[in-house]
Amino acid sequence: MSFFVYRRRIQFYETDAQGIVHHSNYFRLFEEARGEFLRQAGLPYRKLREEGYDVVLLEASCSFKKPLFYDDLVEVYLSLEEFKKYTFSFAYEVKVEADLKAQGFTRHCVVKNSKIVAIPQILKSTVEDFLQDTKRTPPSSQKDRF
Repeated sequence: MSFFVYRRRIQFYETDAQGIVHHSNYFRLFEEARGEFLRQAGLPYRKLREEGYDVVLLEASCSFKKPLFYDDLVEVYLSLEEFKKYTFSFAYEVKVEADLKAQGFTRHCVVKNSKIVAIPQILKSTVEDFLQDTKRTPPSSQKDRF
């Protein structure tokens, strides 16, 4: 399975009173990784919206393994879990220096004119082609996600 890696440094405002990244910020990392993934694949979210499509989050989960701290350089490994006619999903691994900190999952659908529609071919082919071109293997097994 191929994957995309999004990297960035944890900011102070993302931490709580204990100096640990607040749990809600992991979902922001997932969203940032998805946005950058689409941008680098050549289909930024803005372009989808210009075509009248919106990507809607249906489900999100995160399993917290170890805490993240201010100034950590995180890598979010994003992989495509599945593409169905109306939904698609991603898996995530959040790491610092190859140390697994969290694993997550999101499921999405696409709407146009306030109605769920089949996944547009441009989205499906762009995502699959981009991941196929990476030809990399994820650092750990997705079956261990939860």
